[in-house]
Amino acid sequence: MNDIHLFDETFDKNQSHSYHLSIQSGMNGLSFCLLDTVRNKYIGFHHYPLKNIEYIDLIPIIKADPILTLPYKSVSHMFVDGKNTLVPTSLFSTENAPLFLKHNHGQTGCSEILSNNLHHAMAVNIFAYPPDYLDNLKEIYPKLKVFHRSSPFVESLVLHSAKWVRSKCYVSINKNEIDIGVAQMKKLEFYNSFSYKDNSDIVYYILNILERFKLSNMLTEVYFSDDVENHDELFEFLNNYLNLIKFIHPSDQYIYSYIFDELHLTRFANLFNLALCES
Repeated sequence: MNDIHLFDETFDKNQSHSYHLSIQSGMNGLSFCLLDTVRNKYIGFHHYPLKNIEYIDLIPIIKADPILTLPYKSVSHMFVDGKNTLVPTSLFSTENAPLFLKHNHGQTGCSEILSNNLHHAMAVNIFAYPPDYLDNLKEIYPKLKVFHRSSPFVESLVLHSAKWVRSKCYVSINKNEIDIGVAQMKKLEFYNSFSYKDNSDIVYYILNILERFKLSNMLTEVYFSDDVENHDELFEFLNNYLNLIKFIHPSDQYIYSYIFDELHLTRFANLFNLALCES
């Protein structure tokens, strides 16, 4: 994907104090979007396509971008890469957060353990990332809120499930990992992430979870978002195993400028849904 720069004509850098900035960073790119909180409307988006870059190398790009360095009402940053652990709110304590993460993933190699309160899912998302990168980000954005990629994924799933009388499945496919969730009637029934090597691994995990919940692969709606280069090949393969493939879209709680009409927002659904974690 090429560099993408989309901004509504109503964007005004002098009004940035009323905008919410959401940033997404990963080894394959840096993206951000702007939400006008007065009109509850997304009015800007930029994607920098990068390949296998280290997180710390993103700092000069952020500092050089004239839009990213404006003063904002609030700023959220989402990590695309890395492991996480979801625990019920009732079981969580700050002191035990490192133990939960270590129990599920072993040593993380990171000294900074972070967590997100997922109010709609009634859970806490625990994750870790390199402290040097976070320290540099917080120098740029002193009031920065930091999230894992799965936080908006889970919150969006639970919110959208409010009217589902049957369980539905959400799948977010990233470069090396997939997130899978099952929910109905605002109840999160399952969430986990898995490492994969090829398309057959992805199908295996999805079918295994559908079978676990006694959900038919022919009758269950499976919603996808993906950030992979072989999109067409992947979904041609998935169509052999799943009958009702749909796509995750950004939340209808927000208005979207016409500038996004030609952009496949499903690829950036987690980024646009990140603001859900602020509520």
